[in-house]
Amino acid sequence: MYANIVNVIITFGLTSVIFSTNLNFLFSFIKIHQKKLSIFYSLLWIIGLAAFYLFAKNFTSGLKLLLVAFIIIQNVSTIAETLLIKRQGEKASFIINFIYSVFFLAWHLYVLFTDYSLINLIFGICVISILKLMAMLMIPFKQGLFVAVANEKDFLDHWAFLGLNDILGVISKWIDKFFLLYILTVTDFAIFFNGSFEIPLFGLLISVMGSFLMIEISKNVSLTSKIVQLYRESFLILSTLVFPLFFFLFFFRNELFALVFNNKYDASLPVFVISIFILPLRINNYSVILQCFSKGKTILIGSIFDISIAIILMLVLYPLMGTQGIALAVVVATFCQIIFYILHSAKTLHVSVLQLLPLQKLLLRFLIAGASYFILFLILTKWELKIKLLVGVIFTTFLILIGFIKYFKTFFKKEYVQNPKDQSEGYI
Repeated sequence: MYANIVNVIITFGLTSVIFSTNLNFLFSFIKIHQKKLSIFYSLLWIIGLAAFYLFAKNFTSGLKLLLVAFIIIQNVSTIAETLLIKRQGEKASFIINFIYSVFFLAWHLYVLFTDYSLINLIFGICVISILKLMAMLMIPFKQGLFVAVANEKDFLDHWAFLGLNDILGVISKWIDKFFLLYILTVTDFAIFFNGSFEIPLFGLLISVMGSFLMIEISKNVSLTSKIVQLYRESFLILSTLVFPLFFFLFFFRNELFALVFNNKYDASLPVFVISIFILPLRINNYSVILQCFSKGKTILIGSIFDISIAIILMLVLYPLMGTQGIALAVVVATFCQIIFYILHSAKTLHVSVLQLLPLQKLLLRFLIAGASYFILFLILTKWELKIKLLVGVIFTTFLILIGFIKYFKTFFKKEYVQNPKDQSEGYI
């Protein structure tokens, strides 16, 4: 939790700026302001890492130093990967990350099933991360031409707003944990944490989709119709995955916790039920249009809005509902922030909200998925636990695959109609 927050603070909007800005322009800007930026980020890294070392709880000095090294490696690797993706190196990034993920998982399993040691775990991850970084740095990078930098102050302000927004965003993500970290006992905190943990790889998927969307929109900032199409398509493709996943977790939550936690954390289920309602809300990167149009101030206001609502609701709901109220506060605050970003995105493009948001299709998909899982759950009511989960997983995989096949079939057909370059060759 500490490392996630420190990572965002010391990079201070750099990855967001890289994704949403022309690289030639960005490199020219950095070259002009090299001294100021170097001093600023050096101070930020020193202060951020020193604060982590001083305030991190329950770690030995040796482990703290190792974690500081891990954070540094992780951040340099993230910046290198961001530049690689921005330079259209998605294929290389995928291959490197796939290999990294295999070794990452293998090392966890090795440490877990041998003589478990957190120091050995972190040390191994550091080594694997360094190898990943070296692989990315080996890919040749063609330097672009120097370009004239106009509106330097406006761009610097935009960068500052994005940095502050990233910090507020990660605080918002972990604010419920911080709120309870110093209130609950270790046992009660574990119950809340295991009920509100993020679905593995889901956050990464949203981040990757948002990054690609940001790159495409930044290349088409003058084409409103193209941006609207890209934004709508992002909703549709992610909902194809997220809606079945949400209903699987909702209807099979008892079986899932019984299998994964061996019934040790059944007390986490009420928190889990509320927390997963954030999933169907996160079917897009809602600030991507604002980022590409240099609306950093608006994005920052949205983050402040989100955190303010979350804190107020936590103070109101915690005495009434306990930890379930904390989870509900986060979901409601996230919903309010999404509405704020959609309204301002529509205003930026001078289009209506319904043009940006394929609401009718999303509602239809949501209802069909919900009804399907409800019927399946009724059929499997008296079945054995593992069989129920297996059928649920197969059904979810089937729905996702069918959804993707149908989506891409419709998408390619649409592209064919819009770009009939050579029908005799079956051009898509």
